[in-house]
Amino acid sequence: MVSFSCEVCNDTVLKKKLMQHRNQCPGAYFTCLDCQKTFQGLDFQGHTSCISEAEKYQKTVYKDTKSKKQKKPTNQ
Repeated sequence: MVSFSCEVCNDTVLKKKLMQHRNQCPGAYFTCLDCQKTFQGLDFQGHTSCISEAEKYQKTVYKDTKSKKQKKPTNQ
């Protein structure tokens, strides 16, 4: 489950608890702990996909298995 950091009180909050936390913490805005993207207002609700743990921790050696296949050049 994706976790967010509240930039007002520095609390770590799971996505399913963000609305509850936002109501309790005036002026709260959040940063995704996986991709480090900051969300203002209710923008966090649209954050449905993020980098995978493999991509986050393996960085340069990570190979995306969903990437498009490269086209082979045709000989003329």
